[in-house]
Amino acid sequence: MNTQGVEVGGSGGTEEWGMQPAHPSFAAHFTDPMYNDPADEWAPFGSDEAADVLAEWEERRDALTSSTRLRDMYDSEKDWQESVSEIGTSPLDTDDEATWVVARAFTLLRLTGQIDDEGKAVALRGLDRLLQETDNAREYVQQKRDLESWRNPTE
Repeated sequence: MNTQGVEVGGSGGTEEWGMQPAHPSFAAHFTDPMYNDPADEWAPFGSDEAADVLAEWEERRDALTSSTRLRDMYDSEKDWQESVSEIGTSPLDTDDEATWVVARAFTLLRLTGQIDDEGKAVALRGLDRLLQETDNAREYVQQKRDLESWRNPTE
């Protein structure tokens, strides 16, 4: 469970989890409280899937650099390609690959303060799918707006 009483990792254990501090560039741009809310299902780190992704990469934070691409967060090139091609292919109201892509994208941003152009485009496509699934949930509208306006610090 995280510090708000939300289970992380699906193990049923009682381990508490709190998000590590965000990269300063992420914190300066992504200012809506949902970016630090692990309990809101539609927040970037609120779903079980997204919380798992963030927790995994927080443990492996030293493996991420300022040049890590979103595709590098997948086990293989094949996994990346399948993930991208499967966005929006599942029926509405079922888990879609968009959830995983968006979770990885915001994790990369939160931990490194950057995202590659290809990764950003794929994440925006994933957010479009999530907006469709949720009838334009406020959280996804905000995430899309914030991601569209994001510029890497070196740009």
